[in-house]
Amino acid sequence: MDAIELLTTDHRKVDGLFQQFEKGGNTEEFAQLFMTLKEELMVHSKIEEEIFYPAVRNNPDTANLVAEAYQEHAEVEALLNQIDGLDNTSTEWGQKMTETMRDVQAHVQMEETEMFPRVRESFQADQLQQLGQQLAQRKAELMGQAGATASGSMAQPTPMTQSGSMAQSTTMNSQTNQTMPQDTASSGQLGALDATTDMNQSSDRM
Repeated sequence: MDAIELLTTDHRKVDGLFQQFEKGGNTEEFAQLFMTLKEELMVHSKIEEEIFYPAVRNNPDTANLVAEAYQEHAEVEALLNQIDGLDNTSTEWGQKMTETMRDVQAHVQMEETEMFPRVRESFQADQLQQLGQQLAQRKAELMGQAGATASGSMAQPTPMTQSGSMAQSTTMNSQTNQTMPQDTASSGQLGALDATTDMNQSSDRM
């Protein structure tokens, strides 16, 4: 898989994640989807900025596009960080997600219709293959780091030093389970938003 094929495959995966958001879901499903989406976008951006863009930005035909792409990455990253702190049942969350989808779609369209064709014209096939190998290796490293970070951030059980504390904790947990309802609120804001048309139009152009 050469560099352009690898990056285009990433684009299609992100498209699929956005489509899952549009179908709606509950808070837990949306939280998991967003975590996956953010990881995919951040890793994709990083391998482009570390490897792909430096390799192609010296070409006069792509220099301006690379500068534009860096700016678009920064804008999407800022949106993702804002969304990360929002309640995914809120209107603001849905609005920010729609804005992120549209920004990503515009970025993908620029790369696939303008940047990538120019790069393919300027680079030999073996150069793109070598670049693809570098991208794949770096992506594997970053995905591994992201997975390790996610595992390390999971809540660890609090050790009990006294049997009385354990009994007290068990009693409190039992009371909590009796009084607190399960969070089954639907978080389907994206299904009610107008992003579907934009997604479909963008997909037709890719």
